[in-house]
Amino acid sequence: MRLPSAPLSRRTCLGSLSLLGWAPLTASAAEDTVLYSYHLKPPYLDLTRKEGLYYELADLLSLRVPGLRCRVEYLPRRRLEADLVAGRLRGAILGVHPTWFRDAERSRYLWTPPVMRDADVVVSRHDHPVAYTGPDSLVGVRMALPRGYYYAGIEELVQAGRIPREESESDETALMMLSLGRADATVITRRTLYTLLARRPGLRGRFHVAPKPHDEYERHILVPHDQPALHKQLSEGVALLARDPAWQGRLQEQSLR
Repeated sequence: MRLPSAPLSRRTCLGSLSLLGWAPLTASAAEDTVLYSYHLKPPYLDLTRKEGLYYELADLLSLRVPGLRCRVEYLPRRRLEADLVAGRLRGAILGVHPTWFRDAERSRYLWTPPVMRDADVVVSRHDHPVAYTGPDSLVGVRMALPRGYYYAGIEELVQAGRIPREESESDETALMMLSLGRADATVITRRTLYTLLARRPGLRGRFHVAPKPHDEYERHILVPHDQPALHKQLSEGVALLARDPAWQGRLQEQSLR
């Protein structure tokens, strides 16, 4: 299993992109467009290091789309959704799926093409593997799950009292709880799992990853309906990145396939 190389800093990323021929298509001034995210986890968003796939994506969109200058900001899910529902959100939400915002028909909000594909996997201890075949197979299993996240099928069983849930502060904390025997399993994004294992070599070999993912999905950018011009700009940029070998190679590197 190949572990990911060290993440690029934003300075390194921009420098490399310039060498690859990525350059701004316009020199006109632009106001910052805020791309919000509540996914405070590697390899997507690291506030301390100011690095991650979301920072890289924002830089690329700024370089490729005329008149667009993006920056990434973290905002907790509850605050973000409250601003969105109240019509106060200026900007967009990065790395989300329509079903997470009760918009399966894509009629409440505007959505860009997908920026990447992802999967959430069920992880248990290597010496006590959980045979995951679907949410019902987790009945009676103590789950360590980060606060504020929704897991389809699992949350309903938690509410019904059939799955005991231990809340954690983060995905990393959930893995530590699992390692210490304080939980039987957790659900974690595959990219996040392998990034954390790369950072904590002592945890390698301690976990079992169920072959069947809990969920597979695409991440998009959500734009409020009252900002159609921004939606058009972001959609054009995402379409360009879908054909860009440098960005696709970066995603491939992080996917560990």
